[in-house]
Amino acid sequence: MKPGSLTLRLSILFALTTVLLLAGIGAYLYRFLDVELMQRDHAELAGKVALFRHHLAAVNSLSQIVAAPNEFRDALIGNPHLRLALLDEAGNVLLSSADWRPGAEILKVPVAADDMPHGAAIQMPTPGDPYHTIAAWGALGGSAGGRALIVLSLDSREAQGLLAEYRRALFAAMLFGGLAAAALGFFTARNGLRPLRRMAETAGDISASRLDHRLEVAIAPQELKTLAAAFNAMLERLRDSFSRLSDFSSDLAHELRTPINNLMGQTQVALSRTRSAEEYRAVLESNLEEYEWLARMIGDMLFLAKADNAHAPLNAEEIDLRAELDKVAEFYEALADEAGLKIVCTGEGRIVADHILAQRAIANLLSNAIRHTPPGGEIRAAIVATDRAVELRVSNPGPGIPPEHLERVFDRFYQVDGARERSDAGAGLGLAIVKSIMRLHGGDARVASEPGLLTTFTLRFSAGGGQA
Repeated sequence: MKPGSLTLRLSILFALTTVLLLAGIGAYLYRFLDVELMQRDHAELAGKVALFRHHLAAVNSLSQIVAAPNEFRDALIGNPHLRLALLDEAGNVLLSSADWRPGAEILKVPVAADDMPHGAAIQMPTPGDPYHTIAAWGALGGSAGGRALIVLSLDSREAQGLLAEYRRALFAAMLFGGLAAAALGFFTARNGLRPLRRMAETAGDISASRLDHRLEVAIAPQELKTLAAAFNAMLERLRDSFSRLSDFSSDLAHELRTPINNLMGQTQVALSRTRSAEEYRAVLESNLEEYEWLARMIGDMLFLAKADNAHAPLNAEEIDLRAELDKVAEFYEALADEAGLKIVCTGEGRIVADHILAQRAIANLLSNAIRHTPPGGEIRAAIVATDRAVELRVSNPGPGIPPEHLERVFDRFYQVDGARERSDAGAGLGLAIVKSIMRLHGGDARVASEPGLLTTFTLRFSAGGGQA
């Protein structure tokens, strides 16, 4: 496995999770066992204190303890880990098992004769003295009212040994559990990631010439269905983009070939023999028209390229859309009169937009409408304002656009009739420019058409305007 492998990461996470889980459970059980053993020792010490208090109650004087010590020592039979010492009030040892003398610290805080021993009164073990120790007063049974100090010490090394064994077992379980979890995690992750590897293999087979391949969404795990669907959608967009790019390249080559062929043909004819200055001038004027057409097309293409990358300048400001519409309509009025057409403008509305780009979009729509409206027709440009948007609708009668072409009329170089003849409007880039201008303004351009009746292009400016 490589260092960046997802399988390796999951295996390590499995191992760490298992180790942490075992450590948490082990720590809890270890603490539970430690407390349980300590409470057991405390309970045993408290019981022995009660037992020796009972024996002291049967003694009338301290001298009886010294004279008959075996009565007290016999109580330790069967408890090899327990040590006993009886002291008088002056601290003198009356009785001691195995010549044991208790430390001075425990003698400073004895339990009163009428109190029951509790955990706080018991001195805990230390590395140098592994004993639970308690000191408690016991009252004698005589009328003199004497008392003796009972000191008991219980060896805790057995319990500490048990805890040490438990710790070693816990560490071993954590180690082997972590290794087992890593191995199990490796096989589980490798098996679980198999659908992802199949997706990667499918994706690896995809190329520019094989964009029709798709991931199997139906058989993908539930967690990967969204990823597979998004990847397929991306491939669909890429295929569409490649198709459009291929069409664009083909159309561009065709559009450039015509004027270049014209320039070459005219120049070759002019150079085939010596001609007069007037003939050369006529050839240059004809070539100039071709150059101007090429310059317009190249300028339009540069604008579209900048617009696609959001590099086109956009000096947005609040403008009167009706005033801009009237300016463009007045400019095209002479051309409309020459074609026997009438342009009618209605409505009011204010938008936030670049007035130069807005005029260009309106001009392209009116030019397109004039070109496709039969003589005697009427072109209507209506502004409709709502709370959320301002729409400019340019409608004209004419042959209309067949339904199968409506989705592509805004594509570059796309022509409904398939003709390649140039016109003053350009080479099929006018509507593509309109679409790009509206996209820059955060708006939209749409078309609706009834063949043989009416075609309507709609520019929709959002209420806020601005660059998308």
